[in-house]
Order: sequence, then structure tokens, then C-alpha cells
Amino acid sequence: MNSQLRGVVNGIISGVSFGMIPLFSIPVIAAGMDNVSILVYRFLFGSAAMLAILLLRKTNMRVSLSELLRIVLLAFFYITTALATLECYKYLSSGIATALVYTDPIWCALIGLAFLGDKFSIKLTSSILLASLGVMMMTGVFSGDGTFSMIGLLLGLASGLAYGIYLILVPRLKVKHIASLKLTFYVFFTGMWLLIAYSLMTNGGVEEVPDSSCWLDLALLGLIPTAISNICVTVSLKLIDSTIVAILGAFEPLTAMVVGVVILGEPLGFIGVVGGMLILVAVAILTINPQKLKFIRK
Repeated sequence: MNSQLRGVVNGIISGVSFGMIPLFSIPVIAAGMDNVSILVYRFLFGSAAMLAILLLRKTNMRVSLSELLRIVLLAFFYITTALATLECYKYLSSGIATALVYTDPIWCALIGLAFLGDKFSIKLTSSILLASLGVMMMTGVFSGDGTFSMIGLLLGLASGLAYGIYLILVPRLKVKHIASLKLTFYVFFTGMWLLIAYSLMTNGGVEEVPDSSCWLDLALLGLIPTAISNICVTVSLKLIDSTIVAILGAFEPLTAMVVGVVILGEPLGFIGVVGGMLILVAVAILTINPQKLKFIRK
């Protein structure tokens, strides 16, 4: 398997893993925990899982001061994405909020065109448009089942923008030489402490976990949609273009849809089915000839 195909595969795995976030977070939210505390425990379990693997591999954990500062910047944008996403659900329906969060490939493309010297590409543009339309259809934007809120709209767009910036920064902050697992660990570990500091300033500290069921959900939240998904996305970003990685993230809402229908028993209408098909078509446009896939940025 060549490097660019490996990048695509890792991007797909990352999207599928991310799509399982509602499966583990919704029960904890329903139990009454605040969003910041949920994220602290999520990153605690995620970084602990990665640290265990790193120690078993006898990885050198040293990083320079300059590298640490870059990691802090990455962690800031990542936790901004995570926190804005959870906060967005307070104001908008989950379908509309998810569609807004998925604006990250649009932000990647716009930033690339405006600041990074990228050029228009029919293949890239059509993939972004199809994937974005598919997500909006799948998550119910056209069904009229949600009430728009300006605060929610801004939070959703902020989440997409923050993650788009994160995707673009990873390969550009001179941290590509750091092993993927090690880099991801430091991003989560640093992000956890940033969230703890924020919690101390705003809520007086991190909330206790209410029961054993929430402990299990938080542990799985830290392992699957956090550790596994972000390890894969970090690997993918080192092998293929950040905009392609963002588009492959379409597997996140697609997986969330399958989880909702199969596990949670949520209804799925015709518009949702068409939206899922559009997402698959958008991904196929990028991966139909993986051996010839090239970087968009020259």
C-alpha cells in the first residue's frame, strides 16, 4: 500500500471513529455533566491510552520548548472545536449543528485559496460541494425540524473553522518529524490541562463522574472517538493534503447516522438516504484512483 492510499485509509478510519462520539457522550450529557468536564475526562482517558502504548514501545517522550509551544497552539484549536461543538447542541438540533461543524473542509479550502496559494480544482470543488450538501441533507437541515439560533450558528461555524485551522496547522508547524502517536498524546494531554484551567476559572473545578455507567462511557469516549480517531487523522495529515483529510471526515456524520438508525432506533427518511449517497460519491471522487492521488498543493 503506497503512502497516499494509506493516508486515505487512515482518514476514513478517523471519520468512522469520530462518528461514534454521540454513542458514548449522549448518556453522559443526559446524566447532567457539564461539557468542559466531559472533555476533561475524554482527553484524560484518551491520553492515558496513548501513553500506555508509548511506554510499551519505549518511546522517547522528550520535546523541545519550541515544539511544546506549537503543541499548545494545536491543543487550543482542538479543544476549541470540541467545546464549541458540545455548546452548539444547546442552541440547535443535532442535525443542524453537525452540518455546521462539518464546514471544516470549506474553511480549509477557503484558507488555502486565500493564504496558501492553492488553485481551484474541479475535482476538489465538486467533492466539497457534494460532501457538504450530503451532510446537510443527512442531518436534517432541509427537513425543518430544528430552530435556528444565531448563537448556535456562530458556535457551529466556529467549531468548523477551528478544526479547519487545526488540520492546516499540523503539517505546517514543523512537528511532522514527531511520531504520530506521540504528537497526538501531547495535543490531548496539553488540551486536558487547558480545559482544567478553564474549568477552575469558570466553574470552580471539574465535576465528579456521577456513576459507573458514565465512567464506562467516558472511558470508551476517550479510547475510540478520541485516541484511535486522532491517531489516524494525524497519520493521514502527514501523507495527504489537509483538505482531502477534511473531506474524508464525511464518514463521521455517515457513521453517526448508521449508529442512530441501527443502535438508537432513529428514523431515516429518503432525504437522509440521498445525503448519505452523496457523501459516498464525494469520497469516491477522491479515491477512485488512489495510486494516482497527488498533493493538491504544489
